Amino acid sequence: MAIAPPPPPLRLSTRPLLFAAVALAAGIVAAVAWPRVPEVAWLIGGLLVAGLAVGYLAWSRRRLVTLRGLVLATAATVGLVCLGAARLAAWRSLPAHHVAHVAADARDADHQRDDRAPIRLWGTVADVPVRTSWSVRLVADVDSAERNGQRGAVRGRVQVSLMQPREGAQIYPALRPGDRVALDGRLETPPRRRNPAQMDYGAYLENQGIRAMLRIEDETGVAFLGPGRGLVTRASTTLRRHIRTAIARHVRHPESQSVLHALLLADRSRIEADALDTFRATGLMHLLAVSGLHIGLVGVALYVLLKPLLGRLGLARGAIEWGRACLTLLVLSLYVAVTGGSVSVERAFVMATVVIVGRAWERPADTLNALGAAAIVLLALRPTTLFDVGFQLSFGAVAALVTVGPLVVERVPQRIRQSSAGSFLVGSVAASVAATLGTAPALLAHFGRLPLGGLVLNVVAIPLTALTLAGGLGVAVCAGWFPFAAQGFALAADLGARGLLWTSRAGADGLGWASYIGFVDSPFAMAALVLALFAVALWRRPTARWRLGIASAALLTAGVWADVGSGTSSPTMDVVFLDVGQGDAALLRFPGGGHLLLDAGLKSPYVDEGERTILPHLERMGVSSIDALVLTHADADHIGGALAVLGGVTVRRLLHNGQTDGTDLWRRVLAVADSLGVSVEAVATGDTLAIDPSVRVRVLSPSPALAAAEPNDASVALLVQHGRTRWLLTGDAEAAGERDLVARHAAHLSADVVKVGHHGSETSSIPAFVAASGTPAYAVVSVARRNRYGLPDEAPLARWRATGAEVLLTSVEGAVWLRSDGEDVHAVDWR
Repeated sequence: MAIAPPPPPLRLSTRPLLFAAVALAAGIVAAVAWPRVPEVAWLIGGLLVAGLAVGYLAWSRRRLVTLRGLVLATAATVGLVCLGAARLAAWRSLPAHHVAHVAADARDADHQRDDRAPIRLWGTVADVPVRTSWSVRLVADVDSAERNGQRGAVRGRVQVSLMQPREGAQIYPALRPGDRVALDGRLETPPRRRNPAQMDYGAYLENQGIRAMLRIEDETGVAFLGPGRGLVTRASTTLRRHIRTAIARHVRHPESQSVLHALLLADRSRIEADALDTFRATGLMHLLAVSGLHIGLVGVALYVLLKPLLGRLGLARGAIEWGRACLTLLVLSLYVAVTGGSVSVERAFVMATVVIVGRAWERPADTLNALGAAAIVLLALRPTTLFDVGFQLSFGAVAALVTVGPLVVERVPQRIRQSSAGSFLVGSVAASVAATLGTAPALLAHFGRLPLGGLVLNVVAIPLTALTLAGGLGVAVCAGWFPFAAQGFALAADLGARGLLWTSRAGADGLGWASYIGFVDSPFAMAALVLALFAVALWRRPTARWRLGIASAALLTAGVWADVGSGTSSPTMDVVFLDVGQGDAALLRFPGGGHLLLDAGLKSPYVDEGERTILPHLERMGVSSIDALVLTHADADHIGGALAVLGGVTVRRLLHNGQTDGTDLWRRVLAVADSLGVSVEAVATGDTLAIDPSVRVRVLSPSPALAAAEPNDASVALLVQHGRTRWLLTGDAEAAGERDLVARHAAHLSADVVKVGHHGSETSSIPAFVAASGTPAYAVVSVARRNRYGLPDEAPLARWRATGAEVLLTSVEGAVWLRSDGEDVHAVDWR
């Protein structure tokens, strides 16, 4: 169904729904900026502005010259802003019986007793369970809870993780949306972000309306109480089962099946990780998301076919139009339920509704107005959708397609656009360019990567996706009724899916390098980028274009001066003690741009901290090479992530304590470093590391007396001096190692920051060493929240507190980020 393009030149003032959506979004942002303002205050502010506007209109009723238009526009804008802010404030205020309060009480009780008491919840499965390598995840709407023999009513959404054995055997009952269940497990609040580069998963869950998490360890924790009773729930469950069966029966190739599950059911779990990486690297990931293309194919096909079918019934024209509109929207709503209702699908459904109803009413629908209507609906239902990356990508892409796409087409000579092939090629390239520009702000803010290969690959990949999707829909419709037709559609779907996979792989090999890498964290830079895109969209209006361009340049300038004024642009030394669980890893960034990584965290059968924590942090900080990787000793919780680091970035030198005997893991690290041409050197007391001329890095340990000592006591200990600030980093040194440090370097151990040895164990931080450290401002302990050793011990922490130091534990703080300007050390609030 064609949507009427906006008439040139583009005037946003003629799109009231788009204007209202922008104002609501501004109000939501305002509520985030001032979180303590209650809902009532926002509503009162909106009513006050409305009252003033009404008073002015009454006062100016008999005057010839008034500002009525301006007053009305201002009042409407402020009112919508207040309404958006009030909606978010109401969304975030939780009733007394919300499950989030139960989770918080359970967390506090667990901390006090050091015991995680189980809880039983009753509720309904809200979405399709998703299988991962180690769990089955689902969302449940709960209505009651029982803990310690007390049962009461609760409300809210809970994410449930059903833990599975590593071999992935099915041990739980097959659950579907709408099923009634009883769940026994450990209730927790959503997790806080532990490291600067880590996705804030807790905020993501809260934005989805999920305020608690339940972990179930075995099959006894799930009881199926009854199937869903809702008509839509039963219909969508039946349709999903039919589609899965049809794909398995008619599509032979497993990779093609996995692509069809992604396109038809929004289930990407079957696609291999390597294949998903190629889609990300080439900017084709959007093709695997159920979006407007899917709604368009289903809606257009049905909407067009219904007209002649209803016409044969002898109905009047109005009845035909409204009949096919209602039937099409009914089917599309069922399809939204089948695919799980992602943001892009809901946006496409609302826009399709606006267009279809407009046609039935014989009123043309403007695309930007329809986009505004979709935004209003989604923000009204769940205001935190505004911060969902899917919302930003979907709406940014559509807005750019409508506004920027025609501008790109206009720049191509008419003679090229005259032929069908030329028109298709130009349209495809214009759509790719527009979508890339429209999604650039969200991609750079959230992922720090803007793939440009899709500008070329989309010309081939989009038709292949359409072929795959159309074939898959044909299989779903014909399976069980017309098997020969279903088989023909399956061949088309298989051909399209294989072509799409080949395109992504070939593109990753040939165009994977074509990406802009770098996060846009500055709000000034992001606002300037958005205004620049608005200037492009309003290209046909020179005055607006120049004003927006000047505003964009002004914001960039303001951002630079803000950095200068705050001092963040001055050379500093930053040390980030990463939260790597029960292990150590600290990144030192020197004023001249050099980097030293001290230890690399744990690698186990379940987690690789190098892959999970260190490499994402290096990427976020724009670090592509490390001048020195210092592995203090060969314990797995200090060297495990080194393999991932060596393979992920350029490491110039690997430094260790000289103990060559070690585990297989240690030998693998040395072998990988050697194969990559990394210089491997042993360091000892008296050595100096030349990395930055403004920073002195001295090796205090190990000494010859510790050469044959236990690995912990033979840890590499560093004294880092930047200006007047000093940092003492001791690895896992215990009593013997600390006594040796005091005996050899007592006069040089005074420091502003001490990395407490051996994770705060009572075998370290002996009184003599603590006394020799002077009066540090910070004592940092790298330790896991829950560990089998019961660390940290209170006695060494008390000794450090007695010096006046602020003791910072990664188990409590997450990553600890400290910054030195050469005169003083202060903590950086990275959250």
